[in-house]
Amino acid sequence: MIVTDNYLFSKSDLFNVLRNQISSVQNEVDSISKDQFISNSDDQIAEYIYSKMEIVPLVIYPDRAVLSGPREIRLNRQHLFGHRIHPPGVETELSLPYTGESDLWECRPSSFSSVFPRGDVIPQRGNEQTGTLKIKFQYQQGDFQDDIVNQEIAECIASINKYLGWIKRDVEAHNQQLKNEVLRSVKLRRERLVGILDVLKTLDIPIQKRDGVPNFTELAIHRKHIEPLSSKQKTEPSYAISDNNYNTILDVIRHEGITFERTPKTYAVHNEEELRDILLAHLNGYFKGQAAGETFRKKGKTDILIEFENRAAFVAECKLWKGDKKLPEAIDQLLGYLTWRDVKSALIIFDKDVAGFQKIQEKIPGILRNHPNCLSVEAVQGGTEWKMVLRSQEDLDRLVTVQVFIFNLFVAKSS
Repeated sequence: MIVTDNYLFSKSDLFNVLRNQISSVQNEVDSISKDQFISNSDDQIAEYIYSKMEIVPLVIYPDRAVLSGPREIRLNRQHLFGHRIHPPGVETELSLPYTGESDLWECRPSSFSSVFPRGDVIPQRGNEQTGTLKIKFQYQQGDFQDDIVNQEIAECIASINKYLGWIKRDVEAHNQQLKNEVLRSVKLRRERLVGILDVLKTLDIPIQKRDGVPNFTELAIHRKHIEPLSSKQKTEPSYAISDNNYNTILDVIRHEGITFERTPKTYAVHNEEELRDILLAHLNGYFKGQAAGETFRKKGKTDILIEFENRAAFVAECKLWKGDKKLPEAIDQLLGYLTWRDVKSALIIFDKDVAGFQKIQEKIPGILRNHPNCLSVEAVQGGTEWKMVLRSQEDLDRLVTVQVFIFNLFVAKSS
């Protein structure tokens, strides 16, 4: 039986939440500066505002669910005569990945049943649009059988999916209304600005103009695919990935790698390409499909590439640990993929075949420092992550940052 106390879809009325968001549209439109309004069309501004406010429905992924435990416990049950009894039992927990707006787990849709599903929602740190739903089950020892557990999990997932269907229907109708309201508000703001500008044209006193903005624009990668509004510029802007976006990508890789390490038996069965695909799925949860696997890049194929408007923003290579000599080759391979626009990247290593992980950790900093292009190596996290600065293979004056990760997936073979 499910013993998680938290009821889902029951804390607030989704209708009121969606109505309040519609009411805030005008404030969002008014927050756009006058210069940006003048520099962009109504459709561009409306798309920008809508992409910020669009609500992403919840989706669960039962095929990627993980069951932890089981562990022996003492149950807390009430006897027929009123006193408490504590028979031996078994406890296990289902971890169910999801994407979508995490707040929707608390919202009651327009259709609902008399029984609310239960579970504990744990959003991914730094991103409220992906996370894990955890559901705890307890059984008396005689009831912990595969058919009973499978049936209860299937019924639980079916109940959740029924609510997610109702949520999706309400959200999709709302998003259409939101799009119309955004465009209406943009047109109203445009009419007000036109009126102001018409008055300014008739004034005898000249209006002081601001100097031009800098001609360097950071390449923005947004979790909800929010296209940045442009401003008038004198020259063609350069592009680069921002430190904030780079650190967010590294956080995703770090979190997923640690997740792999916690249940190594689940992931050690996968080869290099399959581990890459799992990591890509999580990156896509953050960056809405901008992560691509085996995308052709310059001298070969790279494992992970995120692009923006056909400009590379982030390049990473996934490798299995195959010994000391293979690490410099992996670095060379990664550098070979980078163009002059790519200055921030990552090398992700999984050790699933070699025992003695600590010895591997101790070797890596020296191997990195001995690379001919290396300028510096800095330990970042607990002996499993290093920030490496190198000179580019094509241009020795251009510096490249490579975040090197290693994750331990080694599982000793049972005799």
